[in-house]
Amino acid sequence: MSVRTIAKITGWSLVAMAVIAGISLGYAYEEVFGAIQAGAVGDFMLFQVVLFGLLLTVILDFTVSFTLYRFFKNNNSVISLISMMLRIIYTLILIIAAFSLINSWDILNTDQIAVVANFERFMFIWTGGLIIFGFHLTLIGFLMKIHPGINKILWMLTIVAGVSYIIVHALKAVSLSSEQWVKSLEMILMLPMAAGELGLAIWLIVRGGKGPSTEKK
Repeated sequence: MSVRTIAKITGWSLVAMAVIAGISLGYAYEEVFGAIQAGAVGDFMLFQVVLFGLLLTVILDFTVSFTLYRFFKNNNSVISLISMMLRIIYTLILIIAAFSLINSWDILNTDQIAVVANFERFMFIWTGGLIIFGFHLTLIGFLMKIHPGINKILWMLTIVAGVSYIIVHALKAVSLSSEQWVKSLEMILMLPMAAGELGLAIWLIVRGGKGPSTEKK
């Protein structure tokens, strides 16, 4: 498989994950959980969207773990391997977290206390995984730095995104009494967190694998 093909697969997979996450976790999850917390009936169809979105995300995350390694391994095989393993570990944690939601399948509208506990457990486990994801993204930023042809702003933005993930989600995991200011910090860092990986995705689709380094790996 050519480097160009690997770049396009990775880029489009990252874009697809961003769209899927926006729908399933950014919208559907918040709607279902918000309704349950308010004592209303949870929308089972939206709950299915959440679970299906998580399934697709897991598949794409495993794909990107491998293709990013293939794309950057000639730049630094050790860092590429470590970054791949970190993303795989993150994805496995996401799977474990998802089982907390699956446990709510039969009791979504019959046991509000248990469902709220399941949703909160999902968020707690996923938060821990996102810390590891931040380390993965930081290493990808360093790989982008040493890869020829990647703009300085882009790799710096990716490193900032990785560090932001680490800081925000580490604070979420330990600052139970400071939830509001952690949310404020997350809002401030949301732009680099989103732009880092999305910027890499666009670069991979448009320019990744082009030029003299497009030999097959």
